[in-house]
Amino acid sequence: MRIPWPAVLGGTLVAAVGAVGLIRGAVPVATAGSNLGSPPIVVTNAYVREPAPPTDAAAAYFTVYNTTAQDDTLRSVTSGAGATSVLHTIVDGTMTAAASGAVIPAHGSLVLSTGKGHVMIEQLFGKLLPGQSVNLELVFVQAGPIDITAPVIALGAPAPGSSSTASPSTGATK
Repeated sequence: MRIPWPAVLGGTLVAAVGAVGLIRGAVPVATAGSNLGSPPIVVTNAYVREPAPPTDAAAAYFTVYNTTAQDDTLRSVTSGAGATSVLHTIVDGTMTAAASGAVIPAHGSLVLSTGKGHVMIEQLFGKLLPGQSVNLELVFVQAGPIDITAPVIALGAPAPGSSSTASPSTGATK
């Protein structure tokens, strides 16, 4: 049985493109302002605490690592889970809305955790229950927007990860 040459050529072309995709996928891609293969901003341990009834607000927590040699600022956070999202940090021992954002120092981190800052998602569009996820868009001055997904955890559940290295005054570490 003979196979028509266009079918052979098409199959060869698909295999070649697939191989190029595999090879290209294995090559680190430089991101502006970062080391080769290292993204400028890395967000870890994101979660949203289930709100206690009857409130219509929930707190989101996460750690932001700045892998670059230049400070960056988390300018804003938005979420589809509520009408507004407000970044709160500790300033002079008081939880305050960070209207101008929060600085993540070069090669440092910003830890948002219980007592050290959070993103308050207000006017929730529905119930947030453990096992669900909340999408957040973090907008940085240098790195631009970064989308993350944070699981909703129960009120008494332990927070994922550890964030014990944050400074109590700002939540930022270096």
